[in-house]
Amino acid sequence: MLKLAAALIAGLATMGGWAVVTVKDVPEYFVAGQRYTLQFQVRQHGRNLMNNVEPRVVVGTAEIRAARVGDGTYTATFTAPQGDRANVTIFSGWGASNLSLYPIRVVAAGTQPVALSAKQRGQELFVAKGCNACHVNSDLTDRPDNQSLTVGPALGGRPLARDYVLAKIKNPNSQIMPDLGLSDAEAKAIAAFVSASAPGSAGRASR
Repeated sequence: MLKLAAALIAGLATMGGWAVVTVKDVPEYFVAGQRYTLQFQVRQHGRNLMNNVEPRVVVGTAEIRAARVGDGTYTATFTAPQGDRANVTIFSGWGASNLSLYPIRVVAAGTQPVALSAKQRGQELFVAKGCNACHVNSDLTDRPDNQSLTVGPALGGRPLARDYVLAKIKNPNSQIMPDLGLSDAEAKAIAAFVSASAPGSAGRASR
């Protein structure tokens, strides 16, 4: 069965059948009624930036056609809806390679919610940065319904050393895994989610 799954993924890759959406500067929360611009990239096979797609973004009940602003880079501007949370889905325009984020908290103007823990923020970014598209992770709670391909090693259920995770995601040095240009804060949050609480904990995933 595993060999069949690997063969199917290889076939999809040959036909150009999948892509990964990666979001830049994911807000921790929205202020209701405030304007936001979401920037993201569409990467064929997780790496090659795609210009021949027409993505759209759905925020709550509003649908926005994204505009290309650079190589494989798109933006969508919208007004944050009312309510306590907003669902955001990016339709890549390339098959079923779409991305639903974890629901983003919405607050009233002048209100600031309690900050997320590093682990909570890391879980949100793990999905928003497209990591879960290639790495199945059993530690994700209430995971949004996104495609998940076993392109990279499965994660979850076993701690990885924090320093190893930071080095891997900041400087992948891989023919498969892309450099997403993560900020230090983003990398540390993802490492807090993926790694054990002890910085020197053992356990590595080969790539």
